[in-house]
Amino acid sequence: MNKADYQKCFIENLRYYRKEKGLTQAQLAEKCDVSNGTIGNIETGITKPSFDLILQLSAVLDVKPEQLFHSAEALPKESKSSVHFTNEQLKKIKTILNSSVTDAIKSLNK
Repeated sequence: MNKADYQKCFIENLRYYRKEKGLTQAQLAEKCDVSNGTIGNIETGITKPSFDLILQLSAVLDVKPEQLFHSAEALPKESKSSVHFTNEQLKKIKTILNSSVTDAIKSLNK
C-alpha cells in the first residue's frame, strides 16, 4: 500500500471504531484533549494526526494502533454491517429484553 492507501484506511477505521464506541467526533476529541474540529479534519483528510494523537486515539477507542491502519478486509465481519447501536441504545435494548423475558417467565408460571 502507498501513503494515500494508508491514510484512507486510517480514516475509515477511525470513523468505524469511533462509531463502534458510540462516540461523536466532539466526544472523541474531548477524550483525546484536542479541539472539536480536529477529529472531523482527520476524518476528512484535511489534517494528519501526530504519532502521539494516534496513540491517544487507539487508547480511547480500545484498539491497537496498528488496527487503525488495517485494510477494510481485515476488519471483523460484523464491521461491514450497516447496523450500529450507541451505548445508550444497547442499554435500552437490554432493559426491554430483560422485561420481556421476565414477563414470559411469569406467564409460563401461571
